[in-house]
Amino acid sequence: MTIDKKALVINREACPVCQSKDRTVLFSSKHNSPGFLDFIKLEKYYGNSFYDGYNNGPLKDLLYNVAECNNCHFVYLTEVLSDTGMGLLYNEWLDKELLKVHYSKLPYSTYEETILSIIKKHFSKKEKINLMDFGAGYGNFCSIATKKGFNTYAFDLSADKNDHMDSMGVTIINNLEKFNNYFSFIWVNQVFEHVSDPLGIVKQLQQSLTDDGLIFIAVPDCSNVKKILGEQGLSQDLFRLVSPHQHINAFTNSTLKLLGTNAGLTPMGMADFFQLYNTKLNFAELKLLAKKTIKNSGFSTGIFFRKTS
Repeated sequence: MTIDKKALVINREACPVCQSKDRTVLFSSKHNSPGFLDFIKLEKYYGNSFYDGYNNGPLKDLLYNVAECNNCHFVYLTEVLSDTGMGLLYNEWLDKELLKVHYSKLPYSTYEETILSIIKKHFSKKEKINLMDFGAGYGNFCSIATKKGFNTYAFDLSADKNDHMDSMGVTIINNLEKFNNYFSFIWVNQVFEHVSDPLGIVKQLQQSLTDDGLIFIAVPDCSNVKKILGEQGLSQDLFRLVSPHQHINAFTNSTLKLLGTNAGLTPMGMADFFQLYNTKLNFAELKLLAKKTIKNSGFSTGIFFRKTS
């Protein structure tokens, strides 16, 4: 399929977290610059469709432009894939079979199971607990949630992944507006580094939460991204944090908290966690929450939020 570059990308003129237009460009390179294709090839899940688009279409004309907001110091790519481009990425460019093998080899997550046990005890007075996994992948988290008795929903851009979760009995969502004030718990794990408008999406998720609902957001910790960019350039370590097409937002603890705050959420503090401690947790659950309490205070990029009252 032939597609014009204008339909493929958007230019983010303002910071995706605080909306400031005051920024400094840290690094800039066209995708067809010498050596840049080697950087792109660090993504091991691209299939033939992607490279056909690169060699014969507008993909090689894209710009890898890393900027830092001068107001909140969020680091992000300015030129990113549009909704059309994201649809191509997740439904055509990434090799589905390779991804299925990758996800099938992921170990069972006792960490996620413990989180769900805590959430279930916290909302034990509710007859049913509505849960959504936003950016659910192939449904590993949804599988655990369903087995634990949650009323489980999922949102993902990949049609292939949605088909897989649908076969598991998970309800697939494609319009958040139909679910205002509906979910007691929303899980967003390793998603917001990928999306062009994280603030707009978090605002939608905030509307989807019940008044007593909780949301957990986790992203890669990119606190060293400027150091890596300066010392290593186009390296594997940089690709892990800020990569063409996929990792387009580089969050830190402070910018993730600011994202939630700007969307009407409050990062959970010590007092909030002490309330969770009162829900008859076992030792393993208490230990995990204690670690989350400490990390949430300053350096973790996996943070619990609640609605701002």
